[in-house]
Amino acid sequence: MLLFNIVDKRAENIHYKAMGSIFLKSYQWILRLVVELLDVFPPKRIEKEEFAMRKGIFIRDFEPGEEGTIWVHGASLGEVITLRPFLKKLGEKYGRERIVCTSTTMDGYKQLLKDELCGFASVLPIELPAFMIPFIKKINPKVLLISETEIWPLMLATLAEKKVPYGIINCRINENSVKLMRIAWSLFKPAVENIAFAFPQEKQYMRRLKILGIPAEKQRILGCFKYDISEKMPDVSEIRKQFKIGEDAAILCFGSTHDNEEAQILDAFSPILNDLNAVVIIAPRHTKRVEEVEELLKMRGLKYNKVSEGVEESQKILIVDTMGELRKFYAVSSFAYVGGSLIKRGGHNLMEPAAFNKPIISGPHTFNFRYEMMALKKANAVTVVHNSEDLRSVILDFMANPDKYRTLGENAGALLKTMAGASGRTLSALQEFGYLA
Repeated sequence: MLLFNIVDKRAENIHYKAMGSIFLKSYQWILRLVVELLDVFPPKRIEKEEFAMRKGIFIRDFEPGEEGTIWVHGASLGEVITLRPFLKKLGEKYGRERIVCTSTTMDGYKQLLKDELCGFASVLPIELPAFMIPFIKKINPKVLLISETEIWPLMLATLAEKKVPYGIINCRINENSVKLMRIAWSLFKPAVENIAFAFPQEKQYMRRLKILGIPAEKQRILGCFKYDISEKMPDVSEIRKQFKIGEDAAILCFGSTHDNEEAQILDAFSPILNDLNAVVIIAPRHTKRVEEVEELLKMRGLKYNKVSEGVEESQKILIVDTMGELRKFYAVSSFAYVGGSLIKRGGHNLMEPAAFNKPIISGPHTFNFRYEMMALKKANAVTVVHNSEDLRSVILDFMANPDKYRTLGENAGALLKTMAGASGRTLSALQEFGYLA
């Protein structure tokens, strides 16, 4: 019976390997077809620089040292910003010139260049071996650290063939991703099985990784990088002077807003704006939507300035149309509304304003940040609004009782300090496991 079980198990493994190979080959052919179509019909908006990097072409000189590089990947702008404290610690220990960073998006890539926390930055190449193998050979990685969760089957299969270990840091994975990977398991199985380590943010993510077959001995719950906010407090007086905001005027910041959300925000403050000694800052989540926000303001007859254009004449509304500066405006604000929450988007990082002891305002739809919302409510550190009328009431209450909201901000800051430290714990774990020698 034991012999039959062993034979059955081996047969099952051979079957999975064969199916995995077939799925990978099929995926590779589909991907190649897409690339060839893009060569013939290139997207109008794609930049030449991006097109080159997508094919693994180096647009800047880079020569890795003999000891090899530490490759860190973040999907988009949000992940790149969240990686900052970890990259700082990694650079302090091993030198920034040894760190290679990639991002899936151009916005993330541009932020990597701006932050200057790595020796080399690039957009992640398309994972076809023709593009990926020369890229890997050039950067000579000793390990790949994937932030949050991005499983690229062909790329990880290539790394496995070249004996380059890879794992997931600051890991979070939602139920839909697990379901999708299970549906296409033959495609993802080789990549998942070769994951050397995974550091989930919390228990629910650890359970989901176990469902995918990543054993407990490869995992360690280390917390979340987004609580390790390391930005210094900017010069508030200088920023007020730059944008012609009076020293006694309140600054009401609405960050990471979305379509159908700005309209509700405008409905809240438009009727009372002229009576408020305040400036309203609106920072859309995606800068490509700035024109939509401008149209909403024009329809209401509201004058505004934009950060990119500078300020010649003081206005009551300032639009943040530049990337990577939201935290700066949270830092100088009197209160901070965190967007994606008045609509069913799931919210955004509620703890960013807490780094500067700012009162946090949020809508009810924060299902992507359940843990943070529970903690903030327990600490009496957040105000939840359900519609524009609620928001207007909170604005008026804030203007009348600023000390009450100042206490809420201090509570948020104290809570954040208890949640920080994941970057340092991750660095220590990687050293302990021997991946950063």
